[in-house]
Amino acid sequence: MTQNRLYFGYGSNLDWNDWVQYCEKNNANPNGLKERERAWLVGHHLKFHYHSRGRKGGAADVVPINDCHATPGALFDVDPDAWSTLVAKEGAPNYYEKKDVLVIDSNGRLREAITFVVCDERIKPDFQRPTEVYHGLIHNGLRERGLPVKGLEMAMQHAFDSPTINHLFVYGTLMSGQKRFNQLESYILSQHDAIVRGHLHHLGGYPGMKLGDGVVHGQLMELDRVEACLERMDSIEGFLGFGRHDSLFDRTIVRVETEQGHVWAWTYVYAREVEDESIIEDGRWR
Repeated sequence: MTQNRLYFGYGSNLDWNDWVQYCEKNNANPNGLKERERAWLVGHHLKFHYHSRGRKGGAADVVPINDCHATPGALFDVDPDAWSTLVAKEGAPNYYEKKDVLVIDSNGRLREAITFVVCDERIKPDFQRPTEVYHGLIHNGLRERGLPVKGLEMAMQHAFDSPTINHLFVYGTLMSGQKRFNQLESYILSQHDAIVRGHLHHLGGYPGMKLGDGVVHGQLMELDRVEACLERMDSIEGFLGFGRHDSLFDRTIVRVETEQGHVWAWTYVYAREVEDESIIEDGRWR
């Protein structure tokens, strides 16, 4: 029995009507593509360097970059029939091709998925401007899911030097007034009290967060020099890279709540086993 595939969409497939119209035009059933949740493709940025005759302009691609970057989109379950339709819609393997990727889901977990990227021979050396309609499909799809459009707008300027996520949620020894705050302080543009859904565990001289249904209190830091900051914090937290199983803490993306609203931010979650007895009930590290 052929299993469903887990697919990450970042372009026109964020618009359900665009998918339905393609299916109707090709006598296919659209219902085999089912959205699961919002998600982030790690280590890639969005780029318009492919000209699509069908779209009459530039079409989106995701391009590898360092692990300080992530591209927002959505995860879909795709049944075998819908997968065949999706492959045809993407023009694979002549225009786009399949790629195995790592994706952070809406619960902060790292998942293996498949996406489509532009074939090397179709890539142009310069910016390929998308039509307003195509740009709108992606822009509105992100907005409807509460995801930022910063990466999309940077791609429209053919700029990729600034990560889409420039906030960090801290909840332990990196908070202001704590012993390792001096390691983070020079990168901070602003800070606010904030909360994340999860459980805080006492690990001795420091806490560790596990994502879940509780509340963890901490601080949301807006960062300057994001890449340099994350590289330093990775070293402090013992994060060795996405997909590794020997890190002390894993870096992930979470939705953070503040009095000013919600923000997507990087944070570190404890990667080892914990005991229920280590939970800090009020979710605050002192």
